[in-house]
Amino acid sequence: MSQRAIEFYTSPQGQQYPVKQVIDALSTLTSDERLERITTVLDQRITSLALGVEDLHHEHNGAACLRTAEGLGIHKIFAAEIRNAYPHPAMESDLKPTDKKGRIPKGITMHAHRWVDMEIYKGQAQQSAGVEMVQAAQARGYKVFGAGPRGNFELLDLPIDQPIMVLFGNEASGLRDDTMEACDGVFRIPMYGFTESFNISVSVGMVLEQLGARIRQRLQQQGLQGELSEAEKDWWRAQWIARDLRGIDIILKELLG
Repeated sequence: MSQRAIEFYTSPQGQQYPVKQVIDALSTLTSDERLERITTVLDQRITSLALGVEDLHHEHNGAACLRTAEGLGIHKIFAAEIRNAYPHPAMESDLKPTDKKGRIPKGITMHAHRWVDMEIYKGQAQQSAGVEMVQAAQARGYKVFGAGPRGNFELLDLPIDQPIMVLFGNEASGLRDDTMEACDGVFRIPMYGFTESFNISVSVGMVLEQLGARIRQRLQQQGLQGELSEAEKDWWRAQWIARDLRGIDIILKELLG
């Protein structure tokens, strides 16, 4: 996101307002407790660890992955759609009968989708959505490590000296071959029982918790809590305060013209 982009808030109807003005105006309509909670969450957000998912099938698994990542303070999520649309949360009352397949009520995610930065890739000509997603993450400086049973890295050996995205594939078939080849490496989670794999949401939770703990330990040694810049925090603060309010376009027009 460019410096100019994070200086402005864009309303649902496309109107742009300076971020600082939006925060000042809407803060008067938001409780002190809510504002303090938003600040606390933003201060602890991690951006050097991202979650990637490819072609998830089961709606509840997608919801659980989203909720787990947000709860652990992971801010960036990449999703690739191939055979299955990513199970994007929606209010049950907003859904048409034809829309309900692949959609889940917001209550299952505890509204986690509202507080993360998620990008969805659908693929381009001669390129699958998974490869497009991996290359997009790499272009932003992430090393991408896919999850697979024959990985050449174990979870505890994954490097965190630069931004890293951990990528998980379809619940039944895993990552596509072309997606795996596009990754910088493949990792596995050690297993010691008869069971050959974990549920994807369990795997995501284990991996993000362990890598996140290592990153937070490093940040603590540097005297830091999170990784968002002050400008980024303000941009997301404006987004989050606005999402708490209904009729935000009308409110901003009345307050800011």
